[in-house]
Amino acid sequence: MLLARPGSLTPARGARTIRLVKPILRVWFLAFLGWCLAAGLVRAAAPALVIDDEDYVEQVAKASGVFMAAGRLVPAATLRAQVGNKAIALTPLPLLKHKLDGPDLCDFLRGSVLALGSYYHCPDCGDWHFSGSAGFMVADGIACTCCHVVLGEDEGIKESFLVAADAAGHVYPVRSVAAADTASDTCFLRLEGCPLKPLPLRAEVRPGERVYCLSHPGGYYFMFTQGMIARLNRRPNEVYDDKGRTNGTFTRPILFLNVTAEFAPGSSGAPVVDDAGNVVGQVASIADAGEPSAGDTNAPASPSVPVRFCTASREIMSLFDGAASHRVGSGAGESPARRPPHRPKADSSRRPACPRSAVVQPR
Repeated sequence: MLLARPGSLTPARGARTIRLVKPILRVWFLAFLGWCLAAGLVRAAAPALVIDDEDYVEQVAKASGVFMAAGRLVPAATLRAQVGNKAIALTPLPLLKHKLDGPDLCDFLRGSVLALGSYYHCPDCGDWHFSGSAGFMVADGIACTCCHVVLGEDEGIKESFLVAADAAGHVYPVRSVAAADTASDTCFLRLEGCPLKPLPLRAEVRPGERVYCLSHPGGYYFMFTQGMIARLNRRPNEVYDDKGRTNGTFTRPILFLNVTAEFAPGSSGAPVVDDAGNVVGQVASIADAGEPSAGDTNAPASPSVPVRFCTASREIMSLFDGAASHRVGSGAGESPARRPPHRPKADSSRRPACPRSAVVQPR
């Protein structure tokens, strides 16, 4: 054995080798860790986002007021007039493959999801407020949301604009309606100066897949929920007029996903995604499975079971090709023999209580 002589301070040859190997291994490990971080394989934990809803809404309203004073906002009435059936030539994004855990997926979605809604002149207090639904980016500078988010407005509001805001409260004016399919209640909006990243759309899904939603239920902004695809179903949609009201007619059959991920009014237009961040559907409406039939006042009370409907990505993707314009909106005005039950939209078209009123209602 090659050991140091008794009483000698000179290490054995094997000890010198070990001392040389350890620094080399340390250098290699640090280099490998740096490569993983650069490749996105190891993620440093981001600080948790804490949201104050009142501060957020005030920040968005203040920034919107600056754009309005500069003449850079388009009136909501002008945008509503642009919601006609038309498509746009866009190239679908490649699907994301890397699966994320919940916290990382939530952080990832905040880089693509918007609060999208009305900046309006309040008839109660005379001030300007913001009330948002949701949307997400599908291409550079183009956001996807529901047609009823653009069309719906409280009749008491006489002056309003449509704006979008990211999770940090930065505001992006809505400049125009780039495409729309009123049958599937889907539209694309051009935003001014929005740097948020677009999300890919995934058409093929199956019941039982886990899904996630980032939305703004009831004015509680950027709430992250999870669930699964409960089923796929095809049914007509109700036709809405230019004021967001039903007119008694129905569309062609539309493909929907029923999901168990929670959302509520204020969530319309939000993306429902898989665990890689691909959009499989868009929040559309909610039905109450415990409702008695219309006009039936003698029916006993029954448990309320919310059934959540999302427009399937396959329907949204019909807006991606200008050559498919003949499909967009086709079948509107049909009256099927089996009238589907009314499903309230998951939006915030009715304005919330004025935040400056004496009694502030919970949102």
